[in-house]
Amino acid sequence: MEDRKGAGVAHTLAKPLLNANPQALTVLSLLLAGIGGLLYYFGSIFLIFSFLAILFSSYLDAADGEAARHQGKTSPRGDLLDHTVDRYSDLMIIVGMGLSFYSNPYLCIGAVTGIMMTSYMGTQSQALGLGRDYSGPMGRAYRLVVVMVATIVQFFVPYTFAWYFPVDVTTIVLLWFFLGGFGTAFLRFGNAYRNLGPKIMDK
Repeated sequence: MEDRKGAGVAHTLAKPLLNANPQALTVLSLLLAGIGGLLYYFGSIFLIFSFLAILFSSYLDAADGEAARHQGKTSPRGDLLDHTVDRYSDLMIIVGMGLSFYSNPYLCIGAVTGIMMTSYMGTQSQALGLGRDYSGPMGRAYRLVVVMVATIVQFFVPYTFAWYFPVDVTTIVLLWFFLGGFGTAFLRFGNAYRNLGPKIMDK
């Protein structure tokens, strides 16, 4: 029931773009994600524009699938393009956050690795014939909401709190992506491992 309600809401929100070219929407969402990451890197007033870019990128990312289904254009190629663009979008946004004044490159590496492993384990499950695994707290929709909220909070609370090391909103979010990303990846690995059972597979 909840999945059907979610699908209905997504369809309604995407209604103005249902007749647009799905692949064009996908590429445009990538462009906006890159702009959002770059603006986050610059910080200060640019955080507001970063928020808007990431918001519209997320909207287009949801709308492209709805448009493809509405037009009967769903295909493996479209799915491949969509998920490839998602990974690059994730990368550009998180790198923009991690290399900004508000964080550091070491935490950026950890956050990127955690998120990439989360996505990898979800698609690896599908590659093994188990279906795509979306379990765990680090789903992409959740991450995007966290990033957008963090962007606004970082704008209004631009302070760095010194504990054992400098901490601000961006640092907390990237640390969560690092720990939560690896936690979700391990969870999905465990799901796949259990579901595969003791089967012998050809390499």
